[in-house]
Amino acid sequence: MRFLVAIRSSTYSERTLQIGSAVADAFSADLSVVYVGDRPKELLSGGVKLAGDALLNWEINHPGVDVLRWAYRRLQDWNFIDPSIEQFDPTNLVEDADRIRAILPHVHGEKIRLIFREGDPVDQLRKETEYRDYVLTIVGGGSRKHLTRQLALFVDTSILFVKNFDPDWNYKILLCVDDSRATKRAVVFGARVAQNFKAHVDLLTVSKTQRFGKGYRGAVRWARRYLDRQHIPYEQHFKTGDPPTVFAETAGTDHIIIMGKSRMT
Repeated sequence: MRFLVAIRSSTYSERTLQIGSAVADAFSADLSVVYVGDRPKELLSGGVKLAGDALLNWEINHPGVDVLRWAYRRLQDWNFIDPSIEQFDPTNLVEDADRIRAILPHVHGEKIRLIFREGDPVDQLRKETEYRDYVLTIVGGGSRKHLTRQLALFVDTSILFVKNFDPDWNYKILLCVDDSRATKRAVVFGARVAQNFKAHVDLLTVSKTQRFGKGYRGAVRWARRYLDRQHIPYEQHFKTGDPPTVFAETAGTDHIIIMGKSRMT
């Protein structure tokens, strides 16, 4: 099982990385951490390729190296990467198709990959999920609603949105349920995350009209039965409106959003 965590910077992504590593640990999943950024002007103007001797210059010129180094150290701090392993070395990064990666051992035996890509964030995350068979993408909710909506539309995995995560806060899980094929997997993920964080679950089904069809109602029945079997407390909500808008408004600041790849997004 493979999970993907998307990070932006050390300033904005620490909580996203922290919950991503915790969720991957709970599932004993391989974890890829991907940074997507712009190519520095120095590399653009010089026509330097990503591989080869350019690696030696990234220590100075490429912000992606600094972000991956930061992620490496934080994962060591949380004991996700063995703290006894030598420090991050940018010369160990290798070119792999149109991405750069390093593969590192996880303390429990799974693999962790540090990756960076250059270009449009949504396009590059879509390419990454097509390149490898990820089942869950974990991203920061942030304040960029347009980007969050685009990710939900075009990234073909289940998605866990993390907004302003505080590890000392008691969060609820907002589990979005519809009649898409990915819903059952999202419910299973949501249940495991709720168990790991001892969190209450809000099941949310959103229709653009006042009608909730047979498929929606059947998906909700399945989700409720599954949560009942896992002894997870939950409340069920049916709402109408634009799904991404309703998701964000319902989540507020005290929910982690989990959803499958859905037609309604």
